[in-house]
Amino acid sequence: MPPTAKAPSTASDTMKRPRQGATPAAALLCLATLASCVEMPRERVRSLADRGYPTCAEGAAAAQVDPVERELRAGPGTTEQSVVETFSLAAAGCHVVYTGHEEWAMGALDLDIVFDADRRPLRAYRRSTAPGPQSPDARTDVRVFDLRGPHVELTRRAPLGEIEWLVYRAPSPGVIIATGRGALTPWIQRSHLAVGGRVRESALDIRESIEIIRDVTLHREDDRDDSRIGHVRVYTIYGREPVYTDDHDVVIGDMMGLVPSNLVDRPRDPPVVTDGRPTPRTPFGVAH
Repeated sequence: MPPTAKAPSTASDTMKRPRQGATPAAALLCLATLASCVEMPRERVRSLADRGYPTCAEGAAAAQVDPVERELRAGPGTTEQSVVETFSLAAAGCHVVYTGHEEWAMGALDLDIVFDADRRPLRAYRRSTAPGPQSPDARTDVRVFDLRGPHVELTRRAPLGEIEWLVYRAPSPGVIIATGRGALTPWIQRSHLAVGGRVRESALDIRESIEIIRDVTLHREDDRDDSRIGHVRVYTIYGREPVYTDDHDVVIGDMMGLVPSNLVDRPRDPPVVTDGRPTPRTPFGVAH
């Protein structure tokens, strides 16, 4: 489902109000002191080495995965009726590749995530496009996350064309959480949880404007019989966000009303016009 916008935190969220009679200069000093003590989860750097799109070493064993193609839509009970999500999972040599596209009234998002044969993320491409009268490239934000080093490296092209490079302080995680329910499929399949089982791993959550690395618990709840989908397995992350899978642990919906598209007969909304097809191998016009 589309990410939910959150109000950015401010210094006033964490600071106590200065006592009555405090001078503006004293308040500014408090703010400066707080800012110097808060460590951001990532830091800007002048440039990053280009590792390119992941390739396989000669003679590497082929990854084993049952090919997946799914299309999900918002059911009649959802708040945002325009949501359409398509995704696929397939082997590509020694890698497993997830591709996804999600669109709704307020935007469109494309994903290309490359995993190793054990379904641990190596690189993620995310392109988000906002609606509006400007040309598509002026409404597009492109980000590439490289998880092959000791720390996650991010290269971003903002809608105005500026390129920036950032490095995350935390070690590279073994899980990625992205917009779209289908993107949880690789983690769920790798975990092989029985009912009641759970696993906690370091994850890169790229759904927000400022991504974060933190420990996240994947929990398999009791199976249920959904009134529209039928028998489903139920998984949660963060202790909430219940998603439904089939017996092969492929995501097919969620408790908020996302269902297989064949269960929805409502006409689709016009798509958001994007800047052509996604280009995960050359995200910034050159190989990266």
